[in-house]
Amino acid sequence: MAADERTEAATPRKRQELRRQGRVSKSQDLVSMVVFVGVLLCIHWLGGRVAARLLAFMRSSLAGLATSAITPQTLAELASRVTILLLGVLGPIIAVALVLGVAANVLQTGAVLSAQPLIPDFTRINPLAGVQRFLSARGAVELAKSLAKIGIIAWLAYSTIAAGYANLLQCSRADVQTMLAVVGELLFRVVLRISLLLLVLAALDYAYQRWSYERSIRMTRQEVREEAKNQEGNPQVKSRIRSRMRQLARRRMMAEVPKADVVITNPTHYAVALRYDAHAMNAPQVVAKGAGAVAQRIRELAEANGVPIVENPPLARGLFKSVEIGQEIPSTFYAAVAEVLAFIYRMDRRGRHTSQR
Repeated sequence: MAADERTEAATPRKRQELRRQGRVSKSQDLVSMVVFVGVLLCIHWLGGRVAARLLAFMRSSLAGLATSAITPQTLAELASRVTILLLGVLGPIIAVALVLGVAANVLQTGAVLSAQPLIPDFTRINPLAGVQRFLSARGAVELAKSLAKIGIIAWLAYSTIAAGYANLLQCSRADVQTMLAVVGELLFRVVLRISLLLLVLAALDYAYQRWSYERSIRMTRQEVREEAKNQEGNPQVKSRIRSRMRQLARRRMMAEVPKADVVITNPTHYAVALRYDAHAMNAPQVVAKGAGAVAQRIRELAEANGVPIVENPPLARGLFKSVEIGQEIPSTFYAAVAEVLAFIYRMDRRGRHTSQR
């Protein structure tokens, strides 16, 4: 049925819930290739110095062993020196791998802290479920990706080695160090070309994973409606909605102040704006009212727009407490309001100014 089709984009609430569960769009291929290329370049850059350190270490160690007896103490010293050497050689490479791995993940998903993926899920080790995943469309895509990678690696390796084959033949009669340098450079070119192309494929995989993720988290229209209904029941959401509605109502109310015929004040605590149209109203209507800061704002708008302000504390308090915005005043206030309006109408409208009574 059309109602059951997942045609709607996931709502922010659902995305947030999935994020809490650790379900985000991510290409592990992209992470792996970024780390691999970074480590490869690091090894190439440090390779000469690392080789020199290893060679110097081997020479000094062999010379030391040749001139001294092999005892537990000398073996312990040798083990300590090997540990320090490995830390110095592997430390920068491990640091580069960690930094690039974290950066590649954060740039894809942002900072996601969730223990949900660590919880054992025994359905993942279900053989039947594994077969179903393998035979699914996603499994077919993964198989196609793997076959494409194998083909690309084989082609790049063959083409690069074929291009450098002449150099290999020329150095066949050279010394071992020269031959190792030529072979090492050729292998580096092979691995680098393969890595860069696989990095491009990993970027395409990221785009595919993002598209696939967005498609998998789509919602039905019924789910969107249910979520909206539940959201409205949330106390915090309700509070925000009420606050927003109050702001809009106050804004509309303030827009009516310049159209008022008079503003009656307390003088400082209350302000009530009245408008009267004898052709359209049975009695004067309250178009705005407020206390405290709102009352002050009403007075400021009245002064800015030339609306007369009349101080009448009992009338201001009575109207504020008894009449809602948009309502006409009750008959109990007819006499007092009529007296105020009569006073206003006697004034020259072109010379309106604040009056006190």
